[in-house]
Amino acid sequence: MNPQDSARPDDTTATSTERALAALGVTEPPGVADLHRLRATVLVGRSPDSVEEVRRTAVQARADGDDHLLGRALFMLAQYAWQQDDYPSTLENADLARAAYERAGDRVGMARAAQSRANVLRITSDRNAQAALTEALLLARHAQDSVTEATLWLDLALVAQKSGDTATYAARIEEAERCLRPSLLAAGHAARNLGEVREQQRDVRAARDSYGRAVRLYQDADAPAPATATVLLWWGRTERVQGDAERARELLEAAVRAATSGGGDLVAEAESRRELAMADKLAGNLREAMDGYRRARSALRRIGGVNPLTLANIEFELGELLGVLSGPENSRRHFEEAYRWYQEADEPRGLHNSSRELAELAMDEGDLSTARDLLTRAVAPLGRQTADPMNRLRTLASLGRLLSLEAPDTTHPRRHRRRAGRVLTAALSGFEQLGQLRNEALVLLIAVRGSIGVGGYPPMEAGEEAIRRYAGANDRLGEIEGQWALSQAWLEAGDERRALIHGRSALLAIEDVRATSPDAVTRAGFLHSTRSAALPLLMLAVSGDPAFAERWLESARDWAITGALRTGVADLSPDFRRLHADLKRHEDGRPAGGAPAAQRTAWQSAHRALHEKLFFAFTHSLPTAEQRTGSATADPDPGNEQAHIDHHRLGAREYALYVELFTRADRTVEVISVCRHPNGSLEATHGLLPAEAVALLTRFRDGQDVGQDGELSLRADSAWTQLADRLLPSGLRSVLGATPETDPIRLFVLPANELWNVPYSALPLSGTTEQLVDKAVITLTPSLRILSARHEQRSRQHGRGREHTVVGLFPADAPMGELELERLSTCTKVRRVSSYDQLAGALAEGATDLLYCAAHGEAGHRPGQDILTEAGSLNDWSVLELAVPATVVLGCCGSGRIWHQQGSEPSGLALSFMLAGARQVVAPIKKVHGSTCAALLPDLAERVLDGRDPAAALRDLQRRARDSPVAPRLRDEWHLFHCIGAVR
Repeated sequence: MNPQDSARPDDTTATSTERALAALGVTEPPGVADLHRLRATVLVGRSPDSVEEVRRTAVQARADGDDHLLGRALFMLAQYAWQQDDYPSTLENADLARAAYERAGDRVGMARAAQSRANVLRITSDRNAQAALTEALLLARHAQDSVTEATLWLDLALVAQKSGDTATYAARIEEAERCLRPSLLAAGHAARNLGEVREQQRDVRAARDSYGRAVRLYQDADAPAPATATVLLWWGRTERVQGDAERARELLEAAVRAATSGGGDLVAEAESRRELAMADKLAGNLREAMDGYRRARSALRRIGGVNPLTLANIEFELGELLGVLSGPENSRRHFEEAYRWYQEADEPRGLHNSSRELAELAMDEGDLSTARDLLTRAVAPLGRQTADPMNRLRTLASLGRLLSLEAPDTTHPRRHRRRAGRVLTAALSGFEQLGQLRNEALVLLIAVRGSIGVGGYPPMEAGEEAIRRYAGANDRLGEIEGQWALSQAWLEAGDERRALIHGRSALLAIEDVRATSPDAVTRAGFLHSTRSAALPLLMLAVSGDPAFAERWLESARDWAITGALRTGVADLSPDFRRLHADLKRHEDGRPAGGAPAAQRTAWQSAHRALHEKLFFAFTHSLPTAEQRTGSATADPDPGNEQAHIDHHRLGAREYALYVELFTRADRTVEVISVCRHPNGSLEATHGLLPAEAVALLTRFRDGQDVGQDGELSLRADSAWTQLADRLLPSGLRSVLGATPETDPIRLFVLPANELWNVPYSALPLSGTTEQLVDKAVITLTPSLRILSARHEQRSRQHGRGREHTVVGLFPADAPMGELELERLSTCTKVRRVSSYDQLAGALAEGATDLLYCAAHGEAGHRPGQDILTEAGSLNDWSVLELAVPATVVLGCCGSGRIWHQQGSEPSGLALSFMLAGARQVVAPIKKVHGSTCAALLPDLAERVLDGRDPAAALRDLQRRARDSPVAPRLRDEWHLFHCIGAVR
């Protein structure tokens, strides 16, 4: 048999071919064209000499009347112009080549020249593109040119895909595969594309078969690695969508390896890394997902041109991920950027999805008018995606949610809710027909939150059914959301018992997920998304289920850094050490203050990027689940709450104060405080924070000067009184009122968010002229779990009558630093250092009792996170590489400030020193004058070396400074110091 004949359709496929042609409005004339020998294409070199030689050949052929040679030369020039994106020249040469081929009777040449013209029209979105492609297809069929015919079917398939007609797209891809079966590589391309179509049609089995066939064809054809990478990428995506995380990861990792081998395919690499990130997000490995998206974006940036569609997809998915990890502002920024890229790519599905997500964010914030406008904008692109039911169903779900939120403010709320119920029932039915369990559960959750019946389920039963469907989809995050939603619904219905049951189930599920993942960001994300949901339950739990209340409070503070403090494990990875060395080198290149603004801006941007990479390397260094489980401080089994409380029982005069802050959708601020008494009982208080107190917190958060108008003004400031009333429950205030100043209680404050940076010592006690510092020794701590769990440091005991070693970081040209050094040297031996390297060397020798830093006026560009030295930066990363002693005293402005962004780790120098081995860190939370530090901190160091507890020594000195008549600066700033650390 002639090998050419095997490429033609047999009788069984003739009908489908005729249908495909009929869809184009073409009736193929009878008759069989003569077979033509396929001519091997002569590739044109990119050098000018090669092009000129072809042009000379064309001139000579025209002069000689050799139309066949003329056609070939002109066709080669058209190909060259196409490669150079010179579309006018492509059209001109293609038309001339077709005319020459027609005169020569070369049907294959006519078809290929017509194809060149048609492709230019397709690329430039000319309205005559489909007609030109159809004409070229008929010419190729008459010429028996199966390769050109197949590529034209593929071109026509792209036209159908852009219009959203997946049925026609599939039919044309099938025709292309039939034509290209003699060519293994081309057949692999067609099988790959057919798999994508079957995936869009949700025929998963057929999609897997097509992808598997494509891989085998590529292997048989010894195809380039990038081609194999693409089909592995699409196959892995199918498995991810089907929930087979293990198989998806295997295929996607193989795709990344293929994309990065040989010459490399940056687009395939970026897409593969993006799909891997999506698989990680589905599995709850949010840190890995975030890292994967950034790697994908980095691969795209290495491409010479712009790939708007992939960039849009990455921005969109980053917006979804940040919705779990942080506030809506970060998500909104990414969704808006995604919308811009989708506009550039003219991708209607993306335009719809990004508009709908922005509408959901507006609903989250209670801005229903904006939500309706955005939802209207999201509907417009649906007309260009007629064959995709998913987006229409998601739009129905969003519309149902909007109607349920609008119902309370309408004239007829019940009628509005019934309308929302009909819309949601339609969405639920559609998702059920498609077998979309997660989306079914989402619709049911919308119903229970809006107190709406849906699909025959009353609201509460809808919540139970949502949990079951999330479980069926193996979506543990969804199960947790379902439990919280039901808890809220029962709370609003007045059934406190059931509300606590579901809230407790959600908390235990969170702890179970966190126990199986070492991912710091994952744990933070779970807690950020559930913190506000649990706050209304907290007051109930304090009286009805105190074990649940305390377990939730401790879990809300069980960040990865807390886990590291509990286990004493922080093995720094090689990536961390390499990136930290890069950061130190970059610090050395800091532009001078008089450098051009553009140069300083570029340096800061690069510096921030290094810090971002360093954070992810740092989280890789934190304790894994196995390390935490194997430590002596492992948590008790779920349900054994009393053992959990006994695990960190307080002493006879020790109290723990959990303080929570929640910003509502209307921007008002609520504070919830829970105090644990020595006998294990809990008491709580909550309420809105007055505007004056909110402004006070804002000033502390933004680093503005607070309380420097004199001590009498500070005590009389109503904002301080309002803040104290919200932070100190009544039972604790009664205890404080009965406590003598000579025998203070021990108060451990466990803050959340910006409440880390409140000067608790200055809080006024109502009805008196006394402040909290008069009645309590105050220590801020990340978690009660580290009080008894922290590994003991192998440092010498402090006390009188023995020689002590103090390492002091002092600048060479700071007068106040010299004064501090002089005062400190009167009580102990001080080893002075002035650079990071000197500091690291001095501490590495061991036997250091106390580290004293006095780099006044040398604060870095991130207050509370780094200190500039003469030879580099002492920052929250570099601290981790030091052999830190048990006690650290920081006299640098803002060095005690704790940063705690939503969904992120609490961070700062003080916590980094603890992670590196310190047990107590004393530092200022804001800018302070050098004379204040010189008057306060050397005495503090002396008392600590004599055996006093740092927090108790700080209290005594703060009271003395506050009441001193001879140091006005000290009287204004004494309260800006605090002690962070463990106690036992």
